[in-house]
Amino acid sequence: MSVSTALFDGYSMELAVEEIAAVGAAHVEPAFISGYVDFDEGLFAAAHAAKLRRAAEHAGLGINAVSAHIDLSGPDAIEALSRRIGFAAGLGASFLITNAGPARNSTAIRATIEALLPRLEEAGMVLALENPGHGSGDLLGSARSGASFVRDIGSPYVRLNHDAGNIFTYSGETMQPAQDIADAIDTVGHAHLKDVVSTGEGWAFCAIGDGSVDYASYWAVLPATLPVSIELPLRLQRPQRNDPQRRSTPVDIGTIRGALRRSLEFVNALDNAEF
Repeated sequence: MSVSTALFDGYSMELAVEEIAAVGAAHVEPAFISGYVDFDEGLFAAAHAAKLRRAAEHAGLGINAVSAHIDLSGPDAIEALSRRIGFAAGLGASFLITNAGPARNSTAIRATIEALLPRLEEAGMVLALENPGHGSGDLLGSARSGASFVRDIGSPYVRLNHDAGNIFTYSGETMQPAQDIADAIDTVGHAHLKDVVSTGEGWAFCAIGDGSVDYASYWAVLPATLPVSIELPLRLQRPQRNDPQRRSTPVDIGTIRGALRRSLEFVNALDNAEF
């Protein structure tokens, strides 16, 4: 299990690594997601990867996955994805997580992936395609819709990253993650754990287990060996269930620490539960 640095938006990557190590986590998932955190393309360089890898190793953390989302149908998608593969390889990661793009652009998305399959194979890295949490018309609006795309590619280096919280919000609360993943387990290589409280005012991101996502049922159907990451984008808000909006100031560190500890305790309890 990893912890995403998205939780520490507004703080340095070094502090995020230190805080994640302090709660006893074994792995950190560096997150470079537009709208979640600030970064630029120049970051995806070998020197930055080496520095981050040293920081993680010094803290006693491994790096199994990296989130670095792009639209794989964009005009510069091949170049951007190539940079990310090199960066993730420099971190020693086994998974590179990204969104795919609009369903109407499925041909372009597939062309981008197939152009870089040799690089993924050479690096021994899985490209994990994630279902989004907002918007509409996405190629991977759900695991069910994305599974056939992954099966058609037919490579062990292209899998789904199933985001349990995203399926709940993208579907407008009509689908829980256990329902969505049931028929697509064979295509899922990694999962994100995210939770939201659903109220009359909208959705509020929260610690895993504090919200409206049914994790007991989800955990019961997940393969025991599936790699997962806790992703808590607490700085984002979704009033009236609108697209995510980033607050002007970071979440205070005490709130971050509390949410992370509760999440870890909850997931560890799921591990010990009998279903």
